[in-house]
Amino acid sequence: MARQVAIIVAVAVLIVASLATRHETPGTIIESVEAPADTRLLDEVEALLSKRSTVFEVCDDTIEDAAIAEKMAELDRLEQQVVPVLEASASAEHLLVAALMIWRDEPDRALQLLGEAAARDSRDPLIASQHLELCVRFGRQCGRPRTDVEQKLIAADRANGLAWVQVARSRLERLDEESAIAAMKEAVAAAIIEEHFADYVLLFDRALAASADLPAYERLEGAFGFSAAMVSSSYRITADCTERATYSAEWQDVCLKLGERLEHGSRTLLGKGIGFGLQKQMYELAGNNRQYDLVSERYEVYRNEYRELTAKSTQALELRDATVMRKYLEILNASDELAAMHYVAEEVQSRLPEYDPAQQSTCPAP
Repeated sequence: MARQVAIIVAVAVLIVASLATRHETPGTIIESVEAPADTRLLDEVEALLSKRSTVFEVCDDTIEDAAIAEKMAELDRLEQQVVPVLEASASAEHLLVAALMIWRDEPDRALQLLGEAAARDSRDPLIASQHLELCVRFGRQCGRPRTDVEQKLIAADRANGLAWVQVARSRLERLDEESAIAAMKEAVAAAIIEEHFADYVLLFDRALAASADLPAYERLEGAFGFSAAMVSSSYRITADCTERATYSAEWQDVCLKLGERLEHGSRTLLGKGIGFGLQKQMYELAGNNRQYDLVSERYEVYRNEYRELTAKSTQALELRDATVMRKYLEILNASDELAAMHYVAEEVQSRLPEYDPAQQSTCPAP
C-alpha cells in the first residue's frame, strides 16, 4: 500500500515548511492523501508533498487532535455552504471546483460534474486534467471512452510535460504500455513543465468569491488550502518508472530524462524534489555512482536554500495580507517557488520582529 503523506488543507498559505521529520517540525495534519507508491522516493525528497503546510508549535497529541478536528469542521462547513451554489452554476469552472471539493466522498457525483464541465469548456486544461485524474484514480468509466478523455487533455495542454505524464499513467492503467512510453517521450520533449498550482489557487479564489461572503485574505487562505490538498497522480510515475526501468533500458532512459526535466523545468519544490529523486533512482539502477553523487550534491544545495527560508515563510501567516499572497503567486508563475519564498522572507523581515524559535516553542528539546 502506498504510504500516506500528510497535507494541511486549511491554512496552507505561503508555507513551505521543512517537514523532514516530526521532531524537526511539529505539525498538524488535516487530511491524508496518497503519495507516490515508491517509499524510497518519499524519503529522498523528504515528503515534499507536505511542503505547503502550516505549523503549530504544539507537543500534546490531544491539543493537536483538537486543532485537526476544528479545522476539518471549518472546511466541512465551508464546503456545505459553497458546493450547492457552485454545482447549480452555468460556469464550467464552478462545476470543476464543486467536483474537486466532493470527490473524496462522492466520486461518482464528482465525475458527473466534471463531465458536465468538460462539455461546457473542453479547452480548459484544469478541467481536462481533473477529468482524467478522477477516471484513473477510481478506475471508473469517464462517461465517455478513456481514450477520448486522454485526447481532450492533450488538446488542452499539449505543451505541458506533466499532461503527457498523466496520459502515460492512464495508458499504463489500461495496459497500453507501448502508447504509455510514447507519451513519456512526449513529456520529455514538451516545452514546459507546469503543475498549475497558482492557477488552481486563483480558480478556488474566484469560486469562493462567487459562493461565499469572505474577506479577501480569508478567501485566498482557503483557496491556498484547497489547492494544497490536490496532489496529481502524475508524480506516481516514479513507481511506474522504478518497476519498469529494472528490466527496460528504454524506460530507464525516458524516466531519467523526465527527472532532468522536472529538476530544471518545474517551478515548485515538489516538482523539483521529485525530479532529483527520480534521477537518483535511475542512476542507482544503472550503477552510475558518479552521476548519483552529482545529483545528490545539487539536491543538497537546493534543500539547504529552501530550509533557510522556512521559518520566515511560516511567519508570513502573521501578516494576513492578501496582497502578499497574490504577489507570491505572481512570482511563482514568473520564476519559481524558491523565488516566491525569498519574496515572502523579505516581507517578513521588513514587517515583523525577528523570529526566535526558542521563544515561540513550548516543546521540550528532543
